[in-house]
Amino acid sequence: MKKKNEAGTATKKRPIYKRIWFWLLVLIMIGGIGAIAGGSGNDSSENQADSKTEKQSESTADKSHKVGDEATVGKVSYKLNSVETTDERNEFEDTNPKNVVVAKYTVTNNSDEDVPVGTDLDVYGSDGKKLKSYAVSDNTLDSVASGKKADVEAAYGVDELGNIELHFSPLASFDDAVKFHTTVE
Repeated sequence: MKKKNEAGTATKKRPIYKRIWFWLLVLIMIGGIGAIAGGSGNDSSENQADSKTEKQSESTADKSHKVGDEATVGKVSYKLNSVETTDERNEFEDTNPKNVVVAKYTVTNNSDEDVPVGTDLDVYGSDGKKLKSYAVSDNTLDSVASGKKADVEAAYGVDELGNIELHFSPLASFDDAVKFHTTVE
């Protein structure tokens, strides 16, 4: 099976199965390179889709809601029913704020696990400072079972009434809180 080349020297002809494996390997490499090159195009379209989703969730989180609106964080929905002052005071509280504001809201749990409530709300006064919670008899620290709803009341001490900003987010959520704005006089 020796064959002479143009120079007249003998060369050994490769068996056919080695040539087939060589070309098969070349095709696999070309396919792999094509998949990598084509995959990077898909990654950019996936990144564009991810950035659109992030922008949509940012716009939802940045959107200001008002009393009566319902907004969702992850799989938990919050409906702000009312924000009003109360004359009720707790004799065991160390602080005696000028005003106490009570936020009443409904939590709907659409997740697969219980969701704690009463720790899912941060409230900011008209000066932008975070308000401290104030214990009154109707305060709720509890949880809502999967697929269920709960009405919750949370009270906060504030010296100056006016614009109040409420941020709702489940305790262990990585999603941005939804914001509600209202004026209390």
